[in-house]
Amino acid sequence: MLFSLFWFLSDAPLTTRQLTVFAVATLICAVASIAILQAGQGSPEPERSGATDTHRQPPPVTSQVLAPSGEGTPRPRLSVSVVIPTYRGREYLVPCLDAVACQTRPADQVIVVDDASPDDTAQWVRDTYPWVHVVALPTNRKFAGAANAGIRASAGDIVVLLNNDTEAEPGWLAALVAPLEAEPEVGFCASKLLLFDRRDHLHAAGDGYTIGGIPVNRGAFTKDDGRFDAEPWVFGACAAASAYRRELLAETGGFDEWLVSYLEDIDLSWRAQLLGYRCRFVPEARVYHHVSATGGQVRPSYWCGRNFLLVLARDMPAPLLRRHWRAIASSQGRIVRDAVRHWRGQAARARLRGVLAGMWHLPGAIAQRRALHTGSAIDMEALDRLLDRA
Repeated sequence: MLFSLFWFLSDAPLTTRQLTVFAVATLICAVASIAILQAGQGSPEPERSGATDTHRQPPPVTSQVLAPSGEGTPRPRLSVSVVIPTYRGREYLVPCLDAVACQTRPADQVIVVDDASPDDTAQWVRDTYPWVHVVALPTNRKFAGAANAGIRASAGDIVVLLNNDTEAEPGWLAALVAPLEAEPEVGFCASKLLLFDRRDHLHAAGDGYTIGGIPVNRGAFTKDDGRFDAEPWVFGACAAASAYRRELLAETGGFDEWLVSYLEDIDLSWRAQLLGYRCRFVPEARVYHHVSATGGQVRPSYWCGRNFLLVLARDMPAPLLRRHWRAIASSQGRIVRDAVRHWRGQAARARLRGVLAGMWHLPGAIAQRRALHTGSAIDMEALDRLLDRA
């Protein structure tokens, strides 16, 4: 399948050596995945977006004030909608919504999307936080579907996505949206995400993507010593705490529900970059995050195994695929090799089932990429410089 993918995507014939490497990598992936699949269990339970509880005063009512434009003429301050998808996990919503209520720049609209939680989350939010607009979905649509439902219900010029298992510092929202108001070239912004229980360690200083086709949280689990703060332009934004211009979401169509959960934000970053939108990392926008608090370990492993392949197949431009084919073959093979080595673990077996599912869906990803890349005028060298070499 990988061989078929790269051959199909290339604008120029691949060498015999390239074809051999892809064919061997494909065989290893397919055989390992099928073998481990039989040792594991069925497909994991669909991924849900987390949820929580809450109790606090509503934020102050905001007005459409005028802010200086820097050129002597006033301009309207952009309105901001905060969208919080949630599934169960009500205990996390308490610090999340309490923190949103205490922002130095209050949101103009706060939306909680209850993704068909089996408890009374939706009514509980209405009763406890009457200033929050609740969207109660009748069926579970996973994170991407819940996020899109919130985006459709929002009215802000800027739409901010926030996980329910987060706690934002008081100045977070003001810092996060400032570049979008001040710099027209900024299309979306990434918060500085820190570990909830180790607040001096990073979860993500923006999202990256390697030349080998691996999405990364920049600086994940390293001490926050400021080393990433001087790099304002990044590949993308982790949707646990990110801000987007409404125009970007309208042009891209928002999160792709075909991906279900995990890497939907990486995919959106790819599509935004291909349309010429740039991402700004805002180190002053600090948020503390319970990593995978409501997702567990097995289900993320499955969806990551599946979506790694699909995002690579659909989103990476053909010139970069040809340029970095060695790194791609090496990285994808290493993922399967590591999972095979730990095949007794449930997460490793789920990862391999995900890889197999990704291979099954590769023809669909290939078909979709044609419309995505047709007519793209992106500066390929500038995009390549955003990719991590590690």
